[in-house]
Amino acid sequence: MGMERTTYHHGNLRQALIEAALELALARGPEGVSVREAARRVGVSPGAPFRHFPDRRALMTAVAQEATERLRIEVRHAVRPADRSALRRLAALGRGYLRWAERHPAHFRIVSARDQIDVETSPGLLRGMLAGRRETEDTVRAAQAEGDIDPAHDTQQLALLARACVYGLARMRLDGHLPQWGVAPGDETRATEAALALLIDLMARAPNAPGQASVSASRPRATRA
Repeated sequence: MGMERTTYHHGNLRQALIEAALELALARGPEGVSVREAARRVGVSPGAPFRHFPDRRALMTAVAQEATERLRIEVRHAVRPADRSALRRLAALGRGYLRWAERHPAHFRIVSARDQIDVETSPGLLRGMLAGRRETEDTVRAAQAEGDIDPAHDTQQLALLARACVYGLARMRLDGHLPQWGVAPGDETRATEAALALLIDLMARAPNAPGQASVSASRPRATRA
């Protein structure tokens, strides 16, 4: 991704500033983003951005909204036609999240920086985040209805556990913590996706049905073609 801009498409200054902020976040982290520097990178005066973004927090919130929408798109694309059971779709959603965070670390960092964005005052951002939560909860609920996850467990708590797993794994990878847990360089994707598969497998072990076979996200069951 290029780090310098000199022009922008006329009438699309708002989007140009968002892209410039993403570039700054990628290079310097979310803390390195400023409205003034974003304006410099797109080649406009320091005061020009303020009709779109009154302050840095507004700019960061707009970037977070776009990042959240891109996350939803990528996660949905991770679900394949072969993922017919809800349990397999749940695993696919998790893998999609991990791969999004790997490919778009600047997006991930900005969405994670809740002290620098206004979730509650941004209807679009809040709507996107709630949509991601609902999709996870609906998928867990469907897996419970299909008999692959014990319905005695609270659906919202299971969905929270699933999100916490992929968020924590993505954060550990981005922050360089995985080597401390025995993950060799170059093996991060396999290790994080294996950890996710283990969580899905454990969720599928229903305590009120001890004879039920476990379901690993990494291998399909013969009964579900």
